[in-house]
Amino acid sequence: MAKMGLRRRMVPNTEEAYQVITEEINDKGSVLGCRGMQRRLLSHGLVVSRERVAYIQNVVDPIRVQERRQKHLRRRVYHNKGPNYLLHVDGYDKLKRFGFAIHGCVCGFSRRVLWLKVGRSNNDPKVIASYFLDYIREIKGVPRCIRSDDGTENCIIADIQRAFRWHHDDDMAGEKSFLTGSSPANQRIERWWLSNRQGGGQFWIEFFNNLEQLGKFSTSNPIQIECLRFCFTKLVQDDLNKCAQEWNQHRMRHTKSAELPGGKPDLMFYVPQLYDTLDYKIEIDEADVDAAEDFCVRQSASGCLEEFEVECKNILLENSWSHPSNHKEALALYEWLISYYGA
Repeated sequence: MAKMGLRRRMVPNTEEAYQVITEEINDKGSVLGCRGMQRRLLSHGLVVSRERVAYIQNVVDPIRVQERRQKHLRRRVYHNKGPNYLLHVDGYDKLKRFGFAIHGCVCGFSRRVLWLKVGRSNNDPKVIASYFLDYIREIKGVPRCIRSDDGTENCIIADIQRAFRWHHDDDMAGEKSFLTGSSPANQRIERWWLSNRQGGGQFWIEFFNNLEQLGKFSTSNPIQIECLRFCFTKLVQDDLNKCAQEWNQHRMRHTKSAELPGGKPDLMFYVPQLYDTLDYKIEIDEADVDAAEDFCVRQSASGCLEEFEVECKNILLENSWSHPSNHKEALALYEWLISYYGA
């Protein structure tokens, strides 16, 4: 085209481009950069160079041009006044295909991990409710508010929270005491799962993936899944406890975008007076907590079915096997068990 003297027709004057860009800036095109605006002009039948579009935008709307140049983002400010003001609960499914379902809860103010449990399911509402009741007994009160994803696994914990908060008179009492929404709205704990992965979770993901690739494990074999749970659940839970403890005792920087102070999560949670705030838990009758136990189911520590756990313990006793204390011993026991069962 260059050799033949051919070129795409450009707008000879900028008057029409000025008019269209001004209309777009005052409408849905207000956030478009020069590249996006150039494409938008094509829909108006205008072929304008990127340089010319950038020049016109800088003349017509210099403030937004400067904001884009500085990559200035307007983020919503996260507000959380103190411990138990707003808790975030969520499930973690990266190990679920191997039989290990994880569930956790984080305090929005202190960012302290309040519980981190592994079991055979994190979709059973009764199991999630048992984690919540254990926490209520620990703090001897109920949190002001809880946020979660909009999933059926949270229906009982939502009912318990709202029931405990039904007769209170603050602005988040009753129905408002349990909030649901999309995952981005539950960012406090969504972000923490990355820290968990960096703190040891990635090891288990790669370890179980390698077992599957070597043909030693199949997600379609229920006996292998139960054997894997029996051998590794305690080790996974120990690592989760260690990761949570390390997180709760590390020092965090002040977060401007969230208006939260810096400090150690444990200290911020247990001694909020040091940060000019207070614990927002609300005392409840212990008899009400006991009554809520009827809506809970507690999983075995091994993570596998109760009958299978009893049988495996008997087999270990008869064959002089001890419960593994590390992943190498657990792997040896797992390989022996699937060989014993012919799985």
